[in-house]
Amino acid sequence: MNSKVRDLYKRFIVAGYNYPQGVDYVRPRVKKAFFEKQNITDEVELKKAIAFGRYWVREIVAISKLHKYRSLNNRYGKSDD
Repeated sequence: MNSKVRDLYKRFIVAGYNYPQGVDYVRPRVKKAFFEKQNITDEVELKKAIAFGRYWVREIVAISKLHKYRSLNNRYGKSDD
């Protein structure tokens, strides 16, 4: 297995822990996507797939941050002053 692919999978799992629906929601979907792309041998296609995966990791992180922001804003953002 390519080390970049392994690193990408680890990034998905770590980002999944902070995802609002949890790592139990993220892991099966990531695993399915990785198994669909397991037969890629072309180096250019592999780099494109890794870049697309990194994009989705950033999306998961952004959703996690938005969820955290909204939770904090609901708790502390509305003041009656």
